[in-house]
Amino acid sequence: MCLQDVHSRLQSKKCHSQRPQLLAGTCICYILPGVLLWYSILFCASPGAEDELKSLLEDVFFGWSTENKWANCVIVNLFDHFIANQEYVQSGLIIVLCWYLFGILKRIVLSFVDISRDEYDLESLLTLYEKYSKTIYQCISLSEQALSLLLLLLYGFVIFSIFSVTTFLMRAKFSRLPISIVINEATVFLVMITGFSFLSFQAIAIHDAAVKVKNSVLVTVSKSNSFDWDIKCLILTMAAEFPSKVVVTGWGLFPLKRSFFSRTTSGIFTYAVVLAQLGEETSK
Repeated sequence: MCLQDVHSRLQSKKCHSQRPQLLAGTCICYILPGVLLWYSILFCASPGAEDELKSLLEDVFFGWSTENKWANCVIVNLFDHFIANQEYVQSGLIIVLCWYLFGILKRIVLSFVDISRDEYDLESLLTLYEKYSKTIYQCISLSEQALSLLLLLLYGFVIFSIFSVTTFLMRAKFSRLPISIVINEATVFLVMITGFSFLSFQAIAIHDAAVKVKNSVLVTVSKSNSFDWDIKCLILTMAAEFPSKVVVTGWGLFPLKRSFFSRTTSGIFTYAVVLAQLGEETSK
């Protein structure tokens, strides 16, 4: 049972097609490789680049190069685009895929809210909750099996790239660097921050949706006139535990919740401030 099948069964309203969003996300993945390709073309067209191109090609292909400048340029650009830049393309495509799957998960969880609001009979609510919670837990389990390790590697790469570029931007002497290198590093930083934020917010939305389900169940139970306290206690206990079980993790090492996002972003900001202060001290 795939997530899309579960989503189709549970949704009472037809969802707006996400094809334009997926297409836009895929195009965004090629912004950084496009900038790097443009930089490589400008480098090839610059005067005096023949020796540097030849040296670069010899470093990559174990001493082999051609005598033609433009042949060397084409080979270097093809190598950069299809091999060196794939780390950015593939990570971007994985982010788009995870963002799409997390969107389906969020809607699966939220589908319970609208249905539970119409149930005031506690026995019906309990039966409904058991059915939907089992489905939601199964979806979370499937996503963890498929994406958990991938998310760990993806977040490791993205966060490492952010810290690496932050180190460069905070310590570099911009007056001594070509503007193309600065633009390249700034583009890497913006793309990585954007991917990190979009993916984190979508994962956080799954847990927030689970909190909404819990609150909806609590409201429904509070409106009930039933005096069956055993069922009320059982429903409230199950609802209270629901958000803790509906959360995406990075291979079980870190839960993708608001606390993770706030700690990570504050760590990046603090790191940048410390580097800036160290740079001021060393320049004195």
